[in-house]
Amino acid sequence: MGRVCRHLVLLPLCLALVTLLDAAPPPAQRLPPGQHEGADGFSFYPGDPGYDPAVPTLEQVVGHAWGERITAPEEIGRYLQALAAASPRVQVHEYARSWEGRPLWYAVLASEDNIARLEQIRAANLALTDPENTSAEEVERIVADNPVIVWLAYGVHGNEISSSDAALLTLYHLAAATTDPLAQLVRANAVVIVDPMQNPDGRNRFVNHYRQSIGPRPDPHLDAVEQNEPWPGGRTNHYLFDLNRDWFALTQPETRGKVAAFLRWRPHLYIDLHEMGSDATYYFPPQADPLNPHIAPPIVRWLGELGRNNARWFDRMGFDYFTREVFDAFYPGYGVSWPFFQGAVGATYEQASARSLRRKRYDGTVLEYRDTVQHHFIASLSTAEMAASHRREMLRDFAELSRSAVREGAAEQPREILLEEGRDPGRTAKLVRLLMNQGVRVARASEPFANVVADSYGSSPARREFSAGTYRIPLAQPAKRLIEVLLAPEVPMDEEFLQRQRRRYARRQGDQIYDISAWSLPLLFDVPAWYASEPSTPAAALARDLLAEPPAPAGTVHGGPAKVAYLLPWGTQAAAETLAALHRHGVRAWVAGDSFRIDGRDFPAGSVIVKVHDNAPDLHARLEGVAAEHGADIYATDSSWVDEGVNFGSNRVRYAPPPRVAIAWERPTSAYSAGWARYLLEVAYDIPATIVRTQRLARADLHEFDVVVLPDASSFGGGPGYAAAFGEEFVGRLKEWLRAGGTLVTIGAATRWLTGEKVGLLATSLRKKKNDPTAQEAEAAALEAGLPPGVYPEEERPTPLPGPILRARLDPEHWLAFGYGDGVNLIAQSRDIYEPLKIDKGLNVATYVTDPQELLVAGVAWKDELALIAGTPFLMVQPLGQGQVVAFAEDPNFRAYFDGLNLLFLNAVLFGPAF
Repeated sequence: MGRVCRHLVLLPLCLALVTLLDAAPPPAQRLPPGQHEGADGFSFYPGDPGYDPAVPTLEQVVGHAWGERITAPEEIGRYLQALAAASPRVQVHEYARSWEGRPLWYAVLASEDNIARLEQIRAANLALTDPENTSAEEVERIVADNPVIVWLAYGVHGNEISSSDAALLTLYHLAAATTDPLAQLVRANAVVIVDPMQNPDGRNRFVNHYRQSIGPRPDPHLDAVEQNEPWPGGRTNHYLFDLNRDWFALTQPETRGKVAAFLRWRPHLYIDLHEMGSDATYYFPPQADPLNPHIAPPIVRWLGELGRNNARWFDRMGFDYFTREVFDAFYPGYGVSWPFFQGAVGATYEQASARSLRRKRYDGTVLEYRDTVQHHFIASLSTAEMAASHRREMLRDFAELSRSAVREGAAEQPREILLEEGRDPGRTAKLVRLLMNQGVRVARASEPFANVVADSYGSSPARREFSAGTYRIPLAQPAKRLIEVLLAPEVPMDEEFLQRQRRRYARRQGDQIYDISAWSLPLLFDVPAWYASEPSTPAAALARDLLAEPPAPAGTVHGGPAKVAYLLPWGTQAAAETLAALHRHGVRAWVAGDSFRIDGRDFPAGSVIVKVHDNAPDLHARLEGVAAEHGADIYATDSSWVDEGVNFGSNRVRYAPPPRVAIAWERPTSAYSAGWARYLLEVAYDIPATIVRTQRLARADLHEFDVVVLPDASSFGGGPGYAAAFGEEFVGRLKEWLRAGGTLVTIGAATRWLTGEKVGLLATSLRKKKNDPTAQEAEAAALEAGLPPGVYPEEERPTPLPGPILRARLDPEHWLAFGYGDGVNLIAQSRDIYEPLKIDKGLNVATYVTDPQELLVAGVAWKDELALIAGTPFLMVQPLGQGQVVAFAEDPNFRAYFDGLNLLFLNAVLFGPAF
């Protein structure tokens, strides 16, 4: 492959911008002598920009030219620093550190005059988002004087490699070009923030794989080792999270830093540049259906402008592209969608990926890495140009979006959302912190009050009393649209789009819903939420109670040093964190298998008993530290006499040892599921876990562990999953370990593996959908879909559900359900629907409710699948000897923001060895 150019060439200054865009594509231009163009005449940009030689190229800093190699994370950092040192138009800021300690940067690029007044520009821009304190006259002054702020974000998926190299090229071009009219326009009218590498750990994983795999020359063959990443691939971060799904969940440090930086600047345009399959072309907006109904109309209009400007550039350069297909913006956790609800125009760009330096495509052509870099580079410049050309209009719309949000919040319903502390005040406080960290204003009532409200499940409005400490979220605020999209019980999809999906469903074509269809945070956190049509108190009272800082619940030991025991009520996340901390501190703990009442206080089943005589003399001091750190309330008692329930010496009170946990890792596990389980244990609850490769686990001494977790498995197109990793010899040893007291926790496809004839560890089977080709309903459905009657097979596997929230009932007497009421919410996506366990085989601890009206809580689901799933198990337990299998039909740890399901998984891990 020939060396690509070190220096780029742009149009002469004398060529007008409109001519640049509208002229017919010129013949390929060679660069002047000394510009080091590629041997085949390739150049990234048409014309001669007159680059400033004082600004270094990538080759001068790291040793390879643009698109010649895949630039590593440390090389990206070196180039950013060199660029900032050489150019007065560039500043570089670190905004976060990855799990592996790598820095995440953004570079700010603008004219030298605007760089000199950058803080003034930022403060003025923030004033546009504060309509209460910024007059209309002040808005116009800011519009006249301030540049538009464009944020270009690259490489959120670490193996989508071209965008980060395009980011460096974009920065170089805008900083170094001296005569290019586009660069001059952008520098004068815009502040461009370039985030070149949102996932440095994932990119590092990919680059290491590629550089270790490549030979003397790139091999485009699809079977070549360099074309096939080892598990888990570079897409995800260290804990194997998809950072492009984490925007409102904020579970990962990369996302938390990015959101804080976004809110510090509040850009008007946010572009997230990705890669897709190698046989595609290039995608930019307008986005595919369905459109989230909370996206404001001005943003939709700007997406059209963005697409048209990109199309002009791509037509000029001869690049293929498509729009309005595949990539929707319905789910609010993407980089394309979350900015919408902050008043920014958000967009996803997708480039066909080479996943290497050269890759063979289905049509026999070879996709070159430098071409993928070029396409993202041109799209980046086109984006910045569009914003700079419409600076005033974009700023006016941006300011008006904050004002209209306040107006709508004061006029529409609900006017206010109320969050009660409920069974778990710490979990409610966590939700409030999550909202406040995204710019939402929250008040906490200092006095009791009452209002007419409805709940998350569609109850009729009724007057309800609320206690002091209730959180109040007014809708009349600039973040109104974000509040609606995150806290509403449901975000409806367009009915015409849904009709198309129903027709596709009838034809067995698969739906076009890109992600999950429901995500209401109160439902997923299991936090009581109430929706009021009028404000609860006068505005002055609300203003007085606004929180300046997110809440941080405090915990304590009540009752002073105990003579007999300390009691930790079960049922909160703080309790689970505290038990894990007690284990780490060497404190011996017992768990009550039934509820009890002592000293006038009720303790639910699952409550932890720490006996004084079982532990070290400094027990009280240890407990005080743990309670304060984790926000838990612990109660001292000087007597073991209970008024009701189990005594401390009952056989129903079991010793709960620190669990020795193993998590299966590598193929065939799903990287996401394995990462979520590991993160939840290691990070969220600080429970040590041993991560074991499946090949090693197949021959490991299982008696070294109390709990083994098998995450969901990647089927690789219907492949064998765990059957390929674990043979008969392992199954035999697994059964022996279970009989000796082990707890096996399986998720998703791992649960399906248990039901196989050669494994036989779960006495259930998968349900299939039974069709009656002669039934009137089947005929009507076929005719509606344009198919003749009788086309349905007699029996088929269910169609996967597109991520609705469903309701499941719990067996409150079983230890797996300790800490819960009678039900939980969960998201369903699998097509694995199980027959209930018979009572002589095991227990169905959580089952989907049978009433279809109650089963579907929010989102989209297919009627036949709902009827099939009603009454079937979500969580099963089957004993074997002294041990048991705990089997989840769906992943309870999905994206680590299903806080309402945490205890189901943690009960299995923490209590499995005890019961």
